[in-house]
Amino acid sequence: MSFSFADLGTGALRAALPLAIWGIGAAAYAAAKRDGRALASARWSALITFLLVVLAAFAMIGALVTHDFSIAYVARNNALETPLFFTVVSLWAALEGSILLWTAILAGATAYVAWRGTPALPRLATTALAVLFAMLTFFLLLVTTPAADPFVRSEIVPLDGNGPNPLLQNHPLMALHPPLLYLGYVLFSVPFAYAIASLILGEGGDRWLVATRRFALVSWALLGVGIVAGSWWSYAVLGWGGYWAWDPVENAAIMPWLVATAYLHSVMVEEKRRLLRSWNLSLVIATFALTILGTFLTRSGVVNSVHAFTQSAIGPLLLGYLVAIVVLSVGLLLWRLPTLRDTGAVGTPLSREAIFLFQNVVFVAATLTVLLGTLYPLIAEALSGAQLSIGRPYFDRVEVPLALALLFLMGIGPQLPWHGASRATLERQFTAPIVAAAGGALLAVATGLGGAFAVLTYALAAFVVATVVQEFARGIRARRALHGESAGTAFANLLRRSGRRYGGYVVHLGIVLVAVAVATSQSKTIEVERTVRAGDQFDAAGYTVAFGGLRSVSEPQRDLLVADLRVTGNGADEQLRPALLFFPNATQAVGSPGIAAGLHDDVYTILVAYDTTARSWATVRVLVIPLVSWLWLGGGVVGLGAVIAALPQPKRREVMHGLAEAPATVGD
Repeated sequence: MSFSFADLGTGALRAALPLAIWGIGAAAYAAAKRDGRALASARWSALITFLLVVLAAFAMIGALVTHDFSIAYVARNNALETPLFFTVVSLWAALEGSILLWTAILAGATAYVAWRGTPALPRLATTALAVLFAMLTFFLLLVTTPAADPFVRSEIVPLDGNGPNPLLQNHPLMALHPPLLYLGYVLFSVPFAYAIASLILGEGGDRWLVATRRFALVSWALLGVGIVAGSWWSYAVLGWGGYWAWDPVENAAIMPWLVATAYLHSVMVEEKRRLLRSWNLSLVIATFALTILGTFLTRSGVVNSVHAFTQSAIGPLLLGYLVAIVVLSVGLLLWRLPTLRDTGAVGTPLSREAIFLFQNVVFVAATLTVLLGTLYPLIAEALSGAQLSIGRPYFDRVEVPLALALLFLMGIGPQLPWHGASRATLERQFTAPIVAAAGGALLAVATGLGGAFAVLTYALAAFVVATVVQEFARGIRARRALHGESAGTAFANLLRRSGRRYGGYVVHLGIVLVAVAVATSQSKTIEVERTVRAGDQFDAAGYTVAFGGLRSVSEPQRDLLVADLRVTGNGADEQLRPALLFFPNATQAVGSPGIAAGLHDDVYTILVAYDTTARSWATVRVLVIPLVSWLWLGGGVVGLGAVIAALPQPKRREVMHGLAEAPATVGD
């Protein structure tokens, strides 16, 4: 009998399914009866299920690497000429493989809760484990039935496969962007499962919240960095000079991130003031439901997007799963609502809890407006057959003012005390930030930024930076006074011993970088398009672009038509090669831009058209995009801040009376 990756993967997944079903019962029985043997059984079921799903994933990678075209997924998404790197990452290049990866991550989260969560909070965590097993069972049903079985055999085994989608084998970010999004989506299953467990058990406290805040933070950070990585990928691959188009699939990713951001802020109000209990549960439910909605939009084929998969049978199943989650979760929340009463009231409007609440309202408003713009065309088409499109003007008109409001509140919140602030406190906390805001506005005007949006963004960005610098300066001074530390040591100890608070401030700096990058790149981009012959040159925003001609390049998996450009001026001397890529199984060429990236600006070049007969001329578009690199840098700073906030704090050996008690604006 010959070895088959298909048999190995199929057998592993079919063995994992009954184990997951058993785990539901074992965990539920262990939680209800406090039975240790049942809990041990559930733990081992979780671990073995995880190992089996990982085995199936490696079986698929083995099939891809060995070009086993007897598996339909491999034949559709792999070819003999596909480079090894893109061959491996083709695991998540299409529907079935992406669901397999999703299932593997969920199985890993389930095993983690089974072995690390249940010893700390046996009944709560064991009930959450049963919920996770139920979710895992659903996804195992998907990958073991025709809906999303990755190991279905080819009816006719081809000599060569179709290869991945051309856009998915054109940039190394293919290895980063999708897994980050899946991790962000799936890991939020853990806070959701604990929240549902708390409702099932009727616990009115915040044990579920404390147990999962690090999971929530990590999930939020991975999803956020994944969104930025996707913007970078779009910018570097699609050849349009932009990074965000309010595409339905982009919207599907940003919505759960917005609600999760609201949750990470409001959770601190519950910890400090025992307020917003039902609100926090609602946010967790909404975030998880939006992750499933995003999965449905991406994989059902109901939206037309460069990021979406084609029409599939999985759509109705995911929609039914989403409806079941919403109905059961909201039903449980309404049932337990009388036990979720807050123990006090929100303080004055100029209190930290009030600002966090205002911030939550704005986050939810931003999410709802994105949801409306994304779903309305689908609903209208389903009801009337009308083909509608809601594009960038709507989203920019609605979301930009909300983003500015959030930037403003981001600077105010950490500066206010709980309960309320006196006039003296307000003067002490906001004098320097207001002066900085005025300086930011003057800088925007002096550098020629046009429009109220850009000027306000610079002013608010300076305001937020000033509040962060002010908080770090106070913390460093306090540590130096109390412990005699040097400035560098005090700074390091702030991050190490109060990581949740100061990691949050680092996240704020990352958001500021993103905001400034968006405002500047949208306001000051200069575009020049010229038709040139070999030896011609032209100017673009102080740069000189020289065209050296067209040439053909052949690679094993594709052919390229390359335009040789030399860009000089403003301290630059770059050789750029925008190209058109021709893949064997693609119906049209794929553009690939040439980019000279820099901290001040990017020179972004596109080969638009060319002489198809003699190749004597080409039309080249050049965009000079200022500060766009700050967007990717800002995403990295956000991730760094999240790591600092998520790291466990060392045991304290000293009491630091001089430090203010304000927590960070992201969770531990």
